This record gives sequence, C-alpha cells and structure tokens, in this order.
Amino acid sequence: MTSNLANYLFSKETLYKNLVTGSQKVSESEPIVEKKAIIQELISSPVLPKEVIRPAIPNFTFRNQVLILTDKISESEKVLLAKILGAIGLTLDQIDLVELSKVQTLDYQAFLSQNVTKKFVSFGVGLGKINWNILLNIYQPKNVAGVDYLLSDELRVLESRRELKQTLWEALKEIFGNEN
Repeated sequence: MTSNLANYLFSKETLYKNLVTGSQKVSESEPIVEKKAIIQELISSPVLPKEVIRPAIPNFTFRNQVLILTDKISESEKVLLAKILGAIGLTLDQIDLVELSKVQTLDYQAFLSQNVTKKFVSFGVGLGKINWNILLNIYQPKNVAGVDYLLSDELRVLESRRELKQTLWEALKEIFGNEN
C-alpha cells in the first residue's frame, strides 16, 4: 500500500506511533514480482471428433414364415434338420435358414417390420448373442410380438442325444401343432 493511500484511508486514526525520533522514514518498495517469460504456443485449429459411423447391420430379407437360426451348420446337421422339418411337415425350401457365422447379426427392427416370420427356432444360439432382448428358456416356446420363439440345443448335440430329440419334438408340437 502506498503512503498516499494509507493517509487517505486512515487519516483520522493513529495506527502506530514512531517512538524513535530522528528515525528515517521507511520507504515503501515495490513488491517483488518475478518476471517470467511467457511462451506462446501455436495451437492448430481444434480437432473435431470424426462422425461416428455405426457398423451396417446386414439387411436380411425374410421370405418364409419359419426362421431357423444356427451358428453354423454342417452337411450331417443339415440332414438332421431336414428330418426334423419333415416331422412337422416342412422342407428346407420352406424355411429361412440363417447361419450366424455368415451374417454376424440380425436387425430386430427389420425383422419385425418385415412381418413375415411367425415361427423362430434357434439351434444353440441365444438371442442375446444377436443383441435381441428376448430371454428364452431352452425347449420352452415363447410368443413375443406375434412370433413363436423356441430355443434348442445345437444340432450337433441333438444328433447324438435321443432324449433331447424327444424334448425338442414336444416343444415343436406345441408351436406347430395348431397348423397340422
């Protein structure tokens, strides 16, 4: 604070008395400020985030009322599937067979909007794997939005286990029984 400012602020007050006579008036010094060099960096134009590109979900055209979903299917598994379909009165030509290893995922909104499929049987692929929020219990049919869903064991497992084939047959009769 400078002496002029102090005199102005405290002109009518005694802040201290100088008891030592003849002492020199202490002069105020300027505060010591370190002077530092300011380095100015050249900043290029701000980097804008790139537009987020969502991966394209393959658009699958559903042609038939029955959709079969598998991870992948071998020739022997295809023979078994043909037998299973024959038992409910269908052929491989009358279904949409989707191998997840080839298409990676299915778009649920496109599936619903096409309104073609009425029966959906998944062999060993939970619907969470294709990001569909439908919880299925194995061999227990469930109707969601007018579509009958059924989750089964993989075809390769069914080939060797007769009791699982019987359990599958009971579930298939439940969802296909009204039509035959």
